[in-house]
Amino acid sequence: MRLTTGFVLWLVAAAAATAVGLAAVAAIGTDIFGAGQDPLSQSEVDELLTSGPTSPPPTTSSTTRPPPEEKTTVTEGGTVIARCDGALVRVVSASPAQGYQVDPDDDEADDHPSVTFQSGEREIEVRLRCVNGVPNAEIRYDD
Repeated sequence: MRLTTGFVLWLVAAAAATAVGLAAVAAIGTDIFGAGQDPLSQSEVDELLTSGPTSPPPTTSSTTRPPPEEKTTVTEGGTVIARCDGALVRVVSASPAQGYQVDPDDDEADDHPSVTFQSGEREIEVRLRCVNGVPNAEIRYDD
């Protein structure tokens, strides 16, 4: 009798845990951060494109200029995320792989920065340049 009661209680607990898990997944699938931003209609896009620079800003909160594109470069020594601000490259982050450390480029005035990952005698240098508004990485290995 105890075995049967224990089994039934276990089944009830498993069903309750499954129901709670499914409810959590359903909640995550909905818009838990509030209403999203609606896309612009064709007439709103046309209006934004034809309005001059002296026109007041549009009444919607969206803009037509996309954010700068970030590019992730993954090497044996670590990961570099960069973006272009005009013709200049900006390093967003540099994360070393296990066993490596980051040695960022000392020259902050350089418009082509680099990040060096070091582990013992091994160095992996990621040199960055903007090509058509997108970061382009050149990777050099030095053993």
